[in-house]
Amino acid sequence: MGRLLGLGLLLVAAVVAAVTLPELRSELAGDGTEGTLTISSCETHTKTHYGTHRRSTELKFSCTGNWSAQDAETTYQDVVVETSSRFETGSKILVVEVDDTFEQPQDRDPGDDAAILAFCLSVLACGIYCLLTGFGGRGGPALTASWQLLPVRSVTGPLLGGLFILGALAALVCALVL
Repeated sequence: MGRLLGLGLLLVAAVVAAVTLPELRSELAGDGTEGTLTISSCETHTKTHYGTHRRSTELKFSCTGNWSAQDAETTYQDVVVETSSRFETGSKILVVEVDDTFEQPQDRDPGDDAAILAFCLSVLACGIYCLLTGFGGRGGPALTASWQLLPVRSVTGPLLGGLFILGALAALVCALVL
């Protein structure tokens, strides 16, 4: 069962990385068409977050309007963009079109996607460990016993541990700094 868990973790890491990598590449390359959204209306809605000891409410805004590319060749009507504040009718804001979606430039944050990819390294290390040792299955070996089952333990142990730590630290740095 632990080996099956390991295979599942490897599959999850591969799928998440495959989905996240094109988005990160697009954000880092600055892909997209810059343009201006002329606001026709803004709606306010709340999003409630439930924690272990408290509940918090986040105020969100969706603004609708007509979008025109900076080169003035492309225009779209009734474009909806999530914003951090409410804008008056007729206001003009900078909006980027990427693959038929529209977002403000400050919302194209490569740090979050880089953190997800870095975390995939940690998931990959856990998956390989479970696959090699059978750790994680019901009735399977405990952590210390499974450690003894690692092939070429003096090499694979530090390699998998280093990969896990590298992924976790890189994810933390990307999420907080970038």
